[in-house]
Amino acid sequence: MAFITPHRRTPRLGTFVGGSVFGVLLTTAGLGIAYLALETPLVSLLATDRIGGSSRAPIGLGILSLSLIAGAALLLAGANQLAATLARVRAGDGVSGPGARALASMADDVAVVADVVPSDGRVIPELAIGPFGAVVLHAIPAGRQVRQMGSSWEYRTRDGWLPMENPLEAANRDAERVRRWFTIADLDFVVRVYAAVIVADGSIPRSPTCAVVTPDQLPAWIGALPGQRSLTPARRLRLRALASSPATPAGSDGYGW
Repeated sequence: MAFITPHRRTPRLGTFVGGSVFGVLLTTAGLGIAYLALETPLVSLLATDRIGGSSRAPIGLGILSLSLIAGAALLLAGANQLAATLARVRAGDGVSGPGARALASMADDVAVVADVVPSDGRVIPELAIGPFGAVVLHAIPAGRQVRQMGSSWEYRTRDGWLPMENPLEAANRDAERVRRWFTIADLDFVVRVYAAVIVADGSIPRSPTCAVVTPDQLPAWIGALPGQRSLTPARRLRLRALASSPATPAGSDGYGW
């Protein structure tokens, strides 16, 4: 399986170098201040009465305390900066959402494109492209408690249950958006577009137009979709290029909450 991440998510080298240098400077400054306070006579010199030559212990203790606090603050800020820089790099290089992880064992003729932005709206989390056409993949995060109350949907937070968009309807709507997008993209072939919601268990019933599958079930479901003879490898490459083309996101994360 091929996984494609749009170029806009790649961290820039300048950002990595700048963040690392800034973090190192803060850390070095913190260590330097702590060294001057603990290993040199600087504090005692600053606390000495230059006229009488006597040492003022309270002033010395105050200077020492402030020096240690400032050194610790700079050291902590530097460590946080380095950790944040590393986290950004890992996020930029991260390979996968839930759909890509579930389909990692499939052949290379199935590609998953992350953060697809059609010309008319918000981000679609993942789009799988293969001989079957395209599948819009939404996911309910692991551990998220979701329930259906009549025609309404809710998810659990620390503050209680809050309303959310019907995840099946959201996936169906995004699938329709992708169909329109492919139609106006001046393609000379038709692409079938499906919708699926990835869940941790089978507690959510599927609908006639949207599949509900667990991560373990997703590869088999994708593999059972009928192939399109008109979707040659070259045409699938065109779809991948279209789906992964840079665009400006214009909305939420596509999950509906």
